Order: sequence, then C-alpha cells, then structure tokens
Amino acid sequence: MKNLKPRSGGRPSAEEALRIAAVQAPDLPPARMEADDRPTTLNLRLRMSTVAALTAKAKAEGLTQKQVVCLALAASGVTVAPADLEDRTPRRRF
Repeated sequence: MKNLKPRSGGRPSAEEALRIAAVQAPDLPPARMEADDRPTTLNLRLRMSTVAALTAKAKAEGLTQKQVVCLALAASGVTVAPADLEDRTPRRRF
C-alpha cells in the first residue's frame, strides 16, 4: 500500500481527494452523496402545557412529536419532505 503524504495544514481539494482515492482504491467507484436536502435541527421554545399537549396527541395517535408537528405543517400548506414524516426513532435491541 502506498503511503500518503502528510497533510500540510488544510484539506485537499476535491480534485486532489479524488486522485488520492483513485490511487488507494482503484477498483471502487466514487461515492455520490445528495447534500441538497440534508437533515438539520430546528429548536422551538414552547410552553410546558403546549409540549404536554403535543406529547399526549403523539401518544394517542401512535406517532412521534416530530410527525405530529410535520403533519400539522403539511396540513397548513408547508411542503414537508417525506423523510420528515417517517418514524425514525431508534429501536432498542434486546
């Protein structure tokens, strides 16, 4: 395996990174990642009574709080990405 040159402060350019990848793993195709619509965080400050009502509604309907909020946004005409309507809660493994 060929040794890489030490990093000299900064990240390599996209072209340099592709060249390095081609040298190190010539049989692997380049990966393409969609970065246009990646997840981000929205922080809301709500009254405890509002959060309690949201929690109760989510539990009653078998949804997450995020799903309840996103469904309400969609119902009001906001375009909501399909992934934001999914329950992506990590499940415990037993």
